Amino acid sequence: MPEKEGTTHTPECKGTVVAMAMRRRSKEDGTALGITFAFLRMEGDIESDPVRDRACDYGSESDLDVLDENYENAGSEPWEDLAEAREATIARKRSMERSGKDSTISKKPRVAHGHSTAVSISPQQRVKEFPDEMFVTSAGKLFCEACHTTIALKKSIVKDHVVSTRHKSGKLAAKEQGVRQQRVVQTWEQYQRRHASELPGTGLSAAVAPDISLRRIEVTTAMLKAGIPLAKADLLRSVLEHGAERLTDSTHLASYIPFILESEKESIKQELSEKPHISVIFDGSTYQGEALVIVLRFVSSDFKIYQRLVRVRVLAKSLKGQELAREIIAVLSTELQYPTEKFIAVTRDGASVNGAAVDLLKDVMYPDLVDIICMSHSLDNVGKRFATPELTRFLQSWVSLFSHSPASKMAWRDFTNEAIKSYSCTRWWSWWEMLSQLQKQFDHVLPFLRGLESCPAIRAALLAMLEDDGEQRVLRLQLAITVDVGKLFVQKTYLLEGDGDMIVDAYTHLQELITAAAIQHYPVTMAAAQAMAGDNQPHDVAQLLTQAKTYVLTAIQYFRTRFNHCDSKLYQAIRLFKAVRILDPAQATRLRIGVPNVEGLRVLPALDKDEAIAQLVEELPAYLVAAEEATVDEETTRLQWWSMQSHIPGWQAAARIVFALLPSSAPAERVFSLLSLISHLQRNMLSDQLELSLMLQYNRGR
Repeated sequence: MPEKEGTTHTPECKGTVVAMAMRRRSKEDGTALGITFAFLRMEGDIESDPVRDRACDYGSESDLDVLDENYENAGSEPWEDLAEAREATIARKRSMERSGKDSTISKKPRVAHGHSTAVSISPQQRVKEFPDEMFVTSAGKLFCEACHTTIALKKSIVKDHVVSTRHKSGKLAAKEQGVRQQRVVQTWEQYQRRHASELPGTGLSAAVAPDISLRRIEVTTAMLKAGIPLAKADLLRSVLEHGAERLTDSTHLASYIPFILESEKESIKQELSEKPHISVIFDGSTYQGEALVIVLRFVSSDFKIYQRLVRVRVLAKSLKGQELAREIIAVLSTELQYPTEKFIAVTRDGASVNGAAVDLLKDVMYPDLVDIICMSHSLDNVGKRFATPELTRFLQSWVSLFSHSPASKMAWRDFTNEAIKSYSCTRWWSWWEMLSQLQKQFDHVLPFLRGLESCPAIRAALLAMLEDDGEQRVLRLQLAITVDVGKLFVQKTYLLEGDGDMIVDAYTHLQELITAAAIQHYPVTMAAAQAMAGDNQPHDVAQLLTQAKTYVLTAIQYFRTRFNHCDSKLYQAIRLFKAVRILDPAQATRLRIGVPNVEGLRVLPALDKDEAIAQLVEELPAYLVAAEEATVDEETTRLQWWSMQSHIPGWQAAARIVFALLPSSAPAERVFSLLSLISHLQRNMLSDQLELSLMLQYNRGR
């Protein structure tokens, strides 16, 4: 073909022309590009070029687009004179998937490992082959309702799934859920018959199908248990109805609350059907209005501790002792109809109204009731008697600085690389946690305040105290002795506020506090005194230490008097803690207990029976042998160990009684924390909705 005038073909240009020719031929009949280019390079017709070579070998569209552009600039189309390369007869063509209606090449679908699909088997057939395995067909696939997962159709995979632990446990859980749902439906039908006159107009008529009512009850229960305002159900309705029964508006859902509350109280009665010994933890709070909380604690026959919230009331005014005692009697005797002799103890804080209520309970119905004053509250009261006026004034301004200014919090984090500790008027020792952080960062406080721009008035007051040398010395000394003395009290307070079996550890914790108060080891105070004394040691150091001890002397004396005075009610509780520690196998072995220790259990009226003590004495050798061999650790807890000691039934029964006791009223405090969250989100909740939401969160979330 003649060339156009003014057109010259350099070697690179010729290569470009050939590249275009082969590319377009490829689009017409699928001829491979790389073969032709390799041939031309071997003949020397085309000089090597990296871009073109890559396009030849891999057929890169982006590189060939560049060559297309070069070809357009080159002129005419010379490929018509080029001979087409012939493939060898032994060459195997690659199957390429084509798009379009005329495509005749089929591509076998690639199946991932472990998810092979049997061509001749349908999901419906697998469901029929395994009728008892909770398989269903969902979106054309085999779905296991027990495990909530899709399964491949290959028979070996299905068989492996059926025998797996996950599937077996899922089937068991689904079966139990089905039983619970059936019980709910039956209970709901009974409730409808009892309240037939009250249901019209509430959306709870008998015309609603049982499965729809069940779904509405489950949604209402779940939202209250999660602390979600029930009005949010209207916004979530489209999601909650997806693939399930239809719901109704939140107003009608709220009509189920009386039934759910009644069912929750009935479930607590069922848990108490064995009539175990119980203790009551109660408290009142003015933090969220006048609120009363009553919690029951008991140990099941398999040695599991249960704590159940049975009463929450928000009141118009504070209860008096008589009113508080009446509430407790109403719950135990009227609602639960619990035997008098099975109510063995109360745990409460040291408020006088609570003490008056307990005295009335003893006088009226429960003469053998054990009165346990909360150890955590009592230890927290020790800290309130530190005589540190300068430190208290500084802490008040320090708390105000961060509570009123988010900018100050951010500035502190940037300056020290740690968040500021927060203060809570309802959390034990939270002020000490702030002081502990302040002591560690004391050298950074002054430069931080000098560079702070927010809260100028509070900042000026703090700087005035720190920039005065004399006041700073007093402040630093008070801070050090507060951290030293408060550290062990804080640790023991937090240890005693748990929900476990720490009743047998309470006496040990208190003895450690008494010993620490006698030793007077104050390392932080010593370091501060040495730093302030400078070269005038050791005389000034001794003076500074003596001065520091005067700040906590009142608190130490209060602790010793409060916990050692024989006439105090707190001392009576400590005697109980000392007696029941022999129910810990480790302490029983260490103390080498004997008959006098067993007789000491008479301090608990529930065990002050001659036949019970005689049985304990008889089984004492077997208990000591078992205690010496006991292994109590993270895998085998103390309660689990006791559940396996059926060969000493007397001691096992005594352990169930003792572990029903608690040295702290912290469970009631936790209810108040839940109450504060709910009150913040739902200020207009009705009383039954508030009580039910708290009961579900506390009882069923544990």
